[in-house]
Amino acid sequence: MAEFSLQAVFPSLPRTQRGSAVVLGTTPAGDKIQYCNGNSVYTIPLDARNTADVYTEHAHQTTCAKTSPTGFYCASGDIQGNVRIWDTTQSTHILKHTIPVFSGPVRDIAWDSESKRIAAVGEGKERFGHVFLLDTTTSNGSLTGQSRTMNSVDFKPTRPFRIVSGSDDNSVAIFEGPPFKFKSTFHEHSKFVQSVRYNSDGSLFASTGSDGKVILYSGTSGDKVGVLEDSKGVAHSGTIFGLSWSPDGSRIATASADKSVKIWDVASRSLEKTIVIGAKIEDQQLGIIWTKMALISVSASGFLNFLNADEGKIDDVRQGHNKGITAVTMSADGKRIFSSDAEGHLTSWDISTGESTRTSPHTTMITGVKQAPNGDVYTIGWDDNLKITDASGGAPRIFSLPSQPVSLAIADDFALIACYKHVAVYTGGKIVENPIDFHASCVAVFKDTVAVGGKDAKVHVYKLKSDGGLELVKVLEHGAEITSVAFSDNGEYLVATDLARKVIPYTVASDFTLTHTNSWTFHTAKVSSVAWSPDNTRLATGSLDNSVIVWDLTKTGEHPVIIKGAHPMSSVNAVLWLDEKTVVSAGQDSNIKIWDVPV
Repeated sequence: MAEFSLQAVFPSLPRTQRGSAVVLGTTPAGDKIQYCNGNSVYTIPLDARNTADVYTEHAHQTTCAKTSPTGFYCASGDIQGNVRIWDTTQSTHILKHTIPVFSGPVRDIAWDSESKRIAAVGEGKERFGHVFLLDTTTSNGSLTGQSRTMNSVDFKPTRPFRIVSGSDDNSVAIFEGPPFKFKSTFHEHSKFVQSVRYNSDGSLFASTGSDGKVILYSGTSGDKVGVLEDSKGVAHSGTIFGLSWSPDGSRIATASADKSVKIWDVASRSLEKTIVIGAKIEDQQLGIIWTKMALISVSASGFLNFLNADEGKIDDVRQGHNKGITAVTMSADGKRIFSSDAEGHLTSWDISTGESTRTSPHTTMITGVKQAPNGDVYTIGWDDNLKITDASGGAPRIFSLPSQPVSLAIADDFALIACYKHVAVYTGGKIVENPIDFHASCVAVFKDTVAVGGKDAKVHVYKLKSDGGLELVKVLEHGAEITSVAFSDNGEYLVATDLARKVIPYTVASDFTLTHTNSWTFHTAKVSSVAWSPDNTRLATGSLDNSVIVWDLTKTGEHPVIIKGAHPMSSVNAVLWLDEKTVVSAGQDSNIKIWDVPV
């Protein structure tokens, strides 16, 4: 019987940077989209929210990824100018080639319709573009003739083949081949060209730019054949970061910094629909793709908007995280997971479907999140505040904390916050400050027993008084800084983890003696979080070594269940049990994974 299996993935959103386009890819069937965050490439099905294929072999931050028209290979680029070509049919994603294309970020990649040639463009020192053969990686011509960073590239899908590119020198270039050589440039734009794309039969291509214009060109010669504009003489009032043709080539969708997506009829050069996504800066639209199944745009927040082009409305928005996840907790009713990230966002996930809604209670990193039995959600952040959002979703109540908070724990009607120089207790609608003479790193509570882990390599055990004061009852010595502490659900055990990779359970009733003498040091790096199973017999730990380990108190001398590479290339920042055999892990890679760990 398998020791563990992956049940679900709530994947990261695309990485976004204000003022930079997000290039999306798709599969030949149009049932999945591809995007990048961190060192990973995500392939996401459009019909499910709780699964994803994540490619993690890049050594540097990824920028864009495109699957070949055959569907057998994916080419993905990174900020160091490498393009990796890997197999999409196997879950191991065997590498076919790595090609160092130029010395800066890859901005866009295109395949030819025969899946034999690949063009990559971006920021280089000597060159800004390269076209090469899939099988031998040898050059298939040269993409020269533009004097600054090339932002976008596309192949004409039919013979005679052409390559078009858009550049920061405000020009669109066309290349003839193969082998490809420069034919001419077109200066129709007055600012940077952000995106160039061919329609499905190669008869036309379109370009968009920072000047808010959309220009149409003949597919073979590159002669200008028209423009798409509204009554004001432009397509959008802000930079247009992307355009995508409908699969039948009759319409174009454009995504703009003016926070809208517009649908254009190509034959009549007229505006059909305007879809306003929102009014905030994070509603700027940075990328768009029109697959055979759906029209999807990316907001500056990273949200994926599923759009209805015929009715001109938003059908669905996928929310979540694209920065490292800092904490996870289960809702009081057991149906949702709350997760917080390094930018102050809080996402609530439906465990069964992966549906998510995101709020931003803090403007800085959230270091702890818990839900009280009455439904109130408590969060602490590096803005040095405790915020309590009630279940009805009104404005949060805000309490100032005496020093920077690092960890949060909740008892019946108390909340304990481990701060840098204090242990703050929230009770009766106010904060009681308890100064400490060490730097706290984590806190746990069971009824009136409080455990505070410190950077002084000790676990300090306190009695919680009814007025919110603390009385020291015991100090447990460790060999290194304490990283996390947790009481079992029945209060019988306390576990502490430290920087020396140790996981040490204590028996509370016998004055915190060691529960067993075996050395639990299977992690190869710092243990960052620990959680007890609801039946009080197993522990899960997450670590900087990318793995999750499940320990069994009834089998202390046996090898634990090790989920190696649970979050590849990323530390596991938080772990949580949903039930006796289900563990949730959340990582610096912005992914949440649900594991089945049978007893």
